[in-house]
Amino acid sequence: MDCTQFKTSITAFREDTLSGDQRRSAERHLAACPACSGLLAQFNSLDAVIAEQKAASPNTFAATRILQRIENEFERPGKIHSHGWVRMLQPVAIAIALLCGILIGSYTATKGTPGTDQLVTSPGNIEFLRSNLFISDFADEDKILVLNK
Repeated sequence: MDCTQFKTSITAFREDTLSGDQRRSAERHLAACPACSGLLAQFNSLDAVIAEQKAASPNTFAATRILQRIENEFERPGKIHSHGWVRMLQPVAIAIALLCGILIGSYTATKGTPGTDQLVTSPGNIEFLRSNLFISDFADEDKILVLNK
């Protein structure tokens, strides 16, 4: 028996379901091959760990502590309700603040400022805007870019 044959039949070897000739061949291979004997030792140690974990008993106080914490949470209903009101009032306060901001903005925008139509209609204002806002430079820049294409 070689290593690949042993690896495929290691479960049957461990469960003692191999025939007599196959079992003797596997035992001879284990005596000669340290890799396969190490693999069998790893399987046996894994079985020991699993058996040890199955035999371990759970912590008896864990369930008691969890249940006590749940009961403590239900004994403090006042604290939970106060958080509920705060959570309900936060969106209302945000909506009121947003509405106040919109009203203040619209009131100040319409109070005493000339409309945009009045600024553009006079030719002096157009020249003022072009010279002070560098609109002519941007317009010339567009022409240069078009010519360079």
